[in-house]
Amino acid sequence: MRKTLLALAIAGAVMQPARAEHWFVEARYPDTDALARAAANFQHVRVDAARQVLQVDTDEAGIAGLEAEGLSVAVDTAGTARLRGFEATIDAAMRSGATTESTDGYPGIPGYTCYRTVEGTYQTMDDLAAAHPDIVAIDDLGPTWKKTQNAAEGYEMRALRITNLATAASDPDRPRMVVFGSIHAREYAPAELTTRFAEWLVQNYGSDPEATWLVDHNDFRLVLQANPDGRKIAEGQVYQRKNVDTINGNCASSSADGGIDLNRNFPFHWKIVPNNGGSSGNTCNETYRGPVKQSEPETQNLVQYVAGTCDSAGVCTGGVFADRRSGPMNPTSSSGDGGAAAPDDTTGFFIDIHSYAELVLWPWGDTSSPAPNQVPLRTLGRRLAWFNNYSPEQSDTLYPTDGATDDNMYGLLGVPGFTIETDTAFFESCSTFNASTASANIAALRYVARALHATYKLPGGPDAYGIAVSAVQQGAGGPYVTLTATIDDRRYNQSNGTQATYSIRAANAYIDTLPWDAGATPIALAAADGTFNANNEAVSGTIALSGLAAGRHIVYVQGINTLGGGSGTPGTPNAVFVDVPQAPTTVTATPQVVGDGTMDPSTPQSVASGTTLTFTVTPGVGQHVGNVGGCPGSFAAPIFTAGPLVSNCTLTATFEPDQFTIGGTVGGLEGSGLALSLNGGTPLSVPVSATTFAFPGTLPYGSSYDVTITAQPASQACTIAGGSGTVDAAVTGIAVSCAPDASDIIFRDGFER
Repeated sequence: MRKTLLALAIAGAVMQPARAEHWFVEARYPDTDALARAAANFQHVRVDAARQVLQVDTDEAGIAGLEAEGLSVAVDTAGTARLRGFEATIDAAMRSGATTESTDGYPGIPGYTCYRTVEGTYQTMDDLAAAHPDIVAIDDLGPTWKKTQNAAEGYEMRALRITNLATAASDPDRPRMVVFGSIHAREYAPAELTTRFAEWLVQNYGSDPEATWLVDHNDFRLVLQANPDGRKIAEGQVYQRKNVDTINGNCASSSADGGIDLNRNFPFHWKIVPNNGGSSGNTCNETYRGPVKQSEPETQNLVQYVAGTCDSAGVCTGGVFADRRSGPMNPTSSSGDGGAAAPDDTTGFFIDIHSYAELVLWPWGDTSSPAPNQVPLRTLGRRLAWFNNYSPEQSDTLYPTDGATDDNMYGLLGVPGFTIETDTAFFESCSTFNASTASANIAALRYVARALHATYKLPGGPDAYGIAVSAVQQGAGGPYVTLTATIDDRRYNQSNGTQATYSIRAANAYIDTLPWDAGATPIALAAADGTFNANNEAVSGTIALSGLAAGRHIVYVQGINTLGGGSGTPGTPNAVFVDVPQAPTTVTATPQVVGDGTMDPSTPQSVASGTTLTFTVTPGVGQHVGNVGGCPGSFAAPIFTAGPLVSNCTLTATFEPDQFTIGGTVGGLEGSGLALSLNGGTPLSVPVSATTFAFPGTLPYGSSYDVTITAQPASQACTIAGGSGTVDAAVTGIAVSCAPDASDIIFRDGFER
């Protein structure tokens, strides 16, 4: 094994002398116990359960640890080549001495300009706060370990707060969302992903309806760099994972391996997995948990900010989240802490973003026992994983962890606590990050932001998306728009277990009021196919704008599925802007006539907005009113009442000629074969012994008619009187007379003449 590694190292790209040699390896494990023991030494391993193989990038010490646990280790040459390529890119960029800027113009990591440095991230925060002081503030959390040792070094930890600050004081209980980025320093993507989510919220506020309502009604607290001391080292030396505490985390064999794994240092269930199965007590190990729980300034800052002050019973006060769950801080066993489930009306969400493994994880991580809120946690996890296409799993599925952020926040506070592991590399290429990772995971974060009001309930209902409205139109009841949307219950990742989906029961729209707010008035939307009976429905409806003030309004759409029976389960809403035009002070109604008739008044009428006008509609002789429309109002002949008028309109009266039947009498008909034609049309056959006839259909007033005989009985001659003329009423006076043909008459003297 060592010869293989040496040969690969010689063939690899040039590396910095201070950097320990790393390889990407595959290790075959005999059973799940061996997997758990081996994986406890690493934060991130990818597991192929079908092949019983774990994959990890590590150094020789890590390889030795895998082999000590009885795993067979082999180098993944393709993965290692990618790792060497990353190292070479970093080295070349650093040797060039050129100033590196991110794609947004902020200080970037050499060779990987899509990722901002700590300074670039902090500058972004400052710029967002300066440009958008109405919705952005910066919260100071406290110093990093390095700064506690020397005030001239290290960093002040910071959180970016994004919410409508003008209304925050009057809405102190608005739902909150906390995101940690890059608590493990070498994971480049999480800090940048969290930063771009912040930029999406801030830069789209006021122009995008989703970003606008999320910021107005929720409170986002984003810790973009959760381990800035360590991250600064990782920007140049790549493999730094832990913080830089060289006292508590002193590693005698290698200073580069020192420090504390902050994601094993959180107080809830710290060191609870037996036999060091969830973290390590070895200061040189990647998962060293620290000498005591919450030993590190970074951990203390983050816990104080999010949870506040917590006692040994797990009761917390003074943090971002309210404490909604009871459960001891230090139970006697990791098989479950005996704590109750958080109530299903719990608001908010916590997530810690990592790389790499392509996973969406929820508690518990220190036991295979289900969390008290297991069902809604799993439902939410499968929703999130639909957007990024990662595997949704309980956190302990691959191997146990203790003292981690997600278990800590859920266990202490009851808020849903999650971890997302992005992509497949610590040092993800900018091409894949920009092309897919950032957008897919921002979409997942946007989804959960829409669910913050009831994070344990709303994911059980359908999602609403594709919401659009038509241009403002004028109807009989005033201005309106037509709204369309999709209500979809299918958006679950079904790769790890099956999530039931349900038919859509209903969909509603709400103007300027969230569905759950007091006074919310639903406007029922209809299924486009006429019936709600599928788990995905296109819906539409008319949104009346009368009575709304001119200007921008927001319309929320929420679907309901059949889960739970009865009234069903509402899902996550979304929104669209509707701009109500300013009503003019003066409006004009212009009469227009089509056909033979009149309207009085006949000239355009300019009146104050809101006025009602009347028009007398008079058809000409032989005419009737076909339609009157174009202005809001009603028609009761002969008066059209238009108004109240709030915009210019053209009132069109369409007149149509009256229609009349054509017919007459028949005399002397004794046989069959008589046929008549109207204006050369299809002949009308007249029955034997008929005394009257009438053509089917009608002719309009003022048109001409001409009735002719097209056939007659063989022994009779027929004539027409009054067979042509102009239609001015129903024609009934046409007379057809039939008599024997003269050539067939036998006179009294016996001779034909």
